[in-house]
Amino acid sequence: MKLTCYALHDFAPKLVAARPQRQWMDDFPDRHAYRCLPLSIANAHGWDVLCPAPVEIEWNGGPAVGDLAIRALKPLPGGRPVEHFCRSNFSRGIVTLHVDYIFRTEPGWDLLATGPFNAPKENAYPLTGIMEADWLPYPFTMNWQILRPGRVVFEEGEPICSIFPIAKQALLDCEPEIRRLSDDIELGRQHQAFRESRDEFMKRFHAGDPDAIRQAWQRHYFLGRHPDGTTVDDHLNKLRLKEPIDRRGGLPVAPPRVEPSAAEKATHPRWGQQSPLNEIKTAQTAWNRAGRGRIDRDGRLASRGNTYLVRSQQDARDCDFLVADDLLTEEECATLCRAFAELEDRTFKSAEIDPYWNDRFIWHADIASARPEAGGIMSRALGRAIARIRSFYRLTVPIYPDLLQIVRWQAGMSMPPHADNVNPDGSPHKMAYRDLSGIIYLNDDYEGGELYFTALDIAVKPRRGMLIGLTAGFHHEHAVLRVEQGTRLTMPFFLTFDPAKADRSLLQQLPA
Repeated sequence: MKLTCYALHDFAPKLVAARPQRQWMDDFPDRHAYRCLPLSIANAHGWDVLCPAPVEIEWNGGPAVGDLAIRALKPLPGGRPVEHFCRSNFSRGIVTLHVDYIFRTEPGWDLLATGPFNAPKENAYPLTGIMEADWLPYPFTMNWQILRPGRVVFEEGEPICSIFPIAKQALLDCEPEIRRLSDDIELGRQHQAFRESRDEFMKRFHAGDPDAIRQAWQRHYFLGRHPDGTTVDDHLNKLRLKEPIDRRGGLPVAPPRVEPSAAEKATHPRWGQQSPLNEIKTAQTAWNRAGRGRIDRDGRLASRGNTYLVRSQQDARDCDFLVADDLLTEEECATLCRAFAELEDRTFKSAEIDPYWNDRFIWHADIASARPEAGGIMSRALGRAIARIRSFYRLTVPIYPDLLQIVRWQAGMSMPPHADNVNPDGSPHKMAYRDLSGIIYLNDDYEGGELYFTALDIAVKPRRGMLIGLTAGFHHEHAVLRVEQGTRLTMPFFLTFDPAKADRSLLQQLPA
């Protein structure tokens, strides 16, 4: 199903997938409010329109339109007056916000618009509307009721409206019936089993049973299972919706490509005439510096502007780096994630390396010795990845692996922009022999952590099992944006044309 979002102008507010986090839930000890699965699923249910600039609303309690004072606390994008975005249409303390989109659903689907779920706002309440968006040719507005005289501020980037499609006839076709629980013998049995299991657990918990205290809460509903262990089909314990794809201008303007001379091509007879490498220059440019400037000190993109988001192989069809969906199967990814968790004691620790990497990765050799099945998955995946990269870049000579590991990125971590074989200040790079790089993603149940290419202004939101292949120089300089929630697991590797720099143990384990 597709929801098409027609922006009325280039400075329409940002539209993003609803985020699962809530500050009031974060503030609980151990963030245990997120254990309530219905709340967590609802948090992420829909797409949010974000406030483009901070706006202050003050109501004196009167019934007239003029009793609401509205001020922009900083200029709005496009320099437009605040009343073009926010004003009172209904009076009586109701403020109207313009979302500046025409939303078009597929036939038979309406659009529900409301405030973000489970996000109470001091002194303001969202008014909910349902639109027939499968034909509506004009935009709707979002209204909030100010509850009492006083001041309300919508901050920049705060959701002002949440939307999601709903089936047009679903409620008309629904006929509620009230019955006794005893009318359904099987449902009554399941309900009683849940009650007895819960009561028994709570007795043990309050009696100080160490196993119950360590478990802290039962996870039957969260995991989609009955107390007897029977699982439920199609159970959902996480909702992460797709980010809107900006199709207004296609790929962002890329750095100008300069055709290498015949002499330059002759000195690098390692790839064919149709290889993307023939159009990639290795020197640092102003595009790199501009891209670095888009990343703030916390590892986030300060402004996404025209940043192009890649979420699949199809999205990257016009890019000069490789994106391959499903290089690893779901089962293979699960096996490697499980192996990393079970081999926690083998994470690399040394006073000789940058503390940034300490206790965060496990070498392939260590995984293979302790978990041969996982080690085999890694080496076979490396072989498939090399074959895909050789084909994409049309290499005509062998290329050799250097390094293979699984790396953990926990919430709050990021990595600043860097190239894999050159330093921005011109100083010698310890791995200047690395020619190409690759990353295989083992999970996607985390927030943030996109791979951002500075010179291209492209961000990749990886999916489980995805491979990204890239060059090691400045053209594909990249950053890992801040992981906002969860743990990101990746399997990076490097490739070199120099056989003397190859990892011999990896070479021996590659498929023939």
